[in-house]
Amino acid sequence: MNIKHENVPGQVQELVIEIQKEDYAEKVDNALKKQRRDVAVPGFRKGNAPMGIVKKMYGKNILVMEIDRIVNEQIDKYFKDNDVKYIFEPMPVEGKSKVDFDNPDTFTFTYEYALRPEVNLDYKTLPAITDFTVVPSEEEITNYIDQLRERHGKYVTPDTVEKNDSISADYGGEKEAFFFIRDLKEDAQKEFIGKKVGEKVSMSMRQAFSSDPFFARAFDLKVDDLKEDDPYSYELTIKRIGRIEPAELNEEFFKVAYPNGNVTSEEALKEEAKNVLAEQYKPDTERLFMNKAIETLLDNVKIELPDDFMKRYIKAVQKDMDDEKLEKDFDQYKRSFAWQILENNIVEGEDVNVTRADIENYFRDYFIKSYFGNFNPESVKDQLDKIVADAMKNQEYVKNAYDMLYDKKLVEVLRKKMNVEHKEGDFKAFINELSSKEGAKDEKNAEEKPKKATTKRKTAAKAEEPAAEVAPVEEKPKKPRAKSTKKTDKE
Repeated sequence: MNIKHENVPGQVQELVIEIQKEDYAEKVDNALKKQRRDVAVPGFRKGNAPMGIVKKMYGKNILVMEIDRIVNEQIDKYFKDNDVKYIFEPMPVEGKSKVDFDNPDTFTFTYEYALRPEVNLDYKTLPAITDFTVVPSEEEITNYIDQLRERHGKYVTPDTVEKNDSISADYGGEKEAFFFIRDLKEDAQKEFIGKKVGEKVSMSMRQAFSSDPFFARAFDLKVDDLKEDDPYSYELTIKRIGRIEPAELNEEFFKVAYPNGNVTSEEALKEEAKNVLAEQYKPDTERLFMNKAIETLLDNVKIELPDDFMKRYIKAVQKDMDDEKLEKDFDQYKRSFAWQILENNIVEGEDVNVTRADIENYFRDYFIKSYFGNFNPESVKDQLDKIVADAMKNQEYVKNAYDMLYDKKLVEVLRKKMNVEHKEGDFKAFINELSSKEGAKDEKNAEEKPKKATTKRKTAAKAEEPAAEVAPVEEKPKKPRAKSTKKTDKE
């Protein structure tokens, strides 16, 4: 076994790996013996097929896999032993390897890899970026409290319809409809408001509702089954009027709405509503801040990247990539790769690790707020534990939670390091900030950020596979990941 570094001028370097027969022969033979025990060949009992037949059927594939393993192992060892900082994955250099799997003896592989560029990042010289905080308006706070009062209010059945009521009505014989007055168009609402139980209303009900889904739900129909030219005209007889009388803001309300005792007065309730609403805006404000931060860093910090190597790398990973599409999208790829390198530099020495416990706590907090807000956490602990455990089994949920928590930690690091101008205002002011020329540019870049490309080092194309019951299958290259949040350069 021999591995040496070919010093090439520039960022892209070469590594030559020479593998002698004694490096792989024993392991290939052992693998063939193991394969023989499991293979079924017509005319021979299982495990008794002649070794010559087994070797003919599987020898080449097993050799390819063993050489592939050795090459990857030696490259990783070389990088670790020599503390090589590199980006992307090393790739074979076309025309510089000596490989003959049909007549195996000594193999020589030449790989190229790109050194990680130096990053000179001086935060003091960077332009300031805006960190916007949404302050909920009095109207939003009042609406939040009104909804909470309704949630804990008392259900009553008045005789006369008002705007916020629900209605159960008979029509067409024994059929019954149920809907809220607020789901009707304004003109249709006027036809019902003031009516009493037992009174009738006739109209085209489909036209009366503000949308087809509201109409379909009220009359227990499916939107897709609605007939385009049918007005669905009915005579409705009001059977029951439902109304929620909002709860009074008294001691009983606070005990029910906040059993943990953290809110006990109207003043504290307003503060709680303000905090809850502000928290709901955070994902959007943090996304805007992150986009502005990325754009500022990419526009002001120079990252040297090997264009030709990157293009070969992208085409090696994405088999459907042609030259025309690559040229069109290359600037986006380049900015994405540059950001990955900058990101690694930014988080060095920072606590941005997301643990399993972090994800479990995120799920637990989410379910408590969404479904168990009115319960004492201890009383629903067993149920919560089961729900969280089920969520942790869903890899998509876990990945989304990981990405969200990682980005949240990254935002805090950027806030700490970058020049930040704090601004606050109501939601309308935030929309104006988001819609500004600079904000729109950031949103556009965020939407167009390309996917990260990763690949597995390969030594050769897979050998042709025989039609047999047990044939070793070579691992395929990994697909590009959907989102880039982890490090790409190897340290």
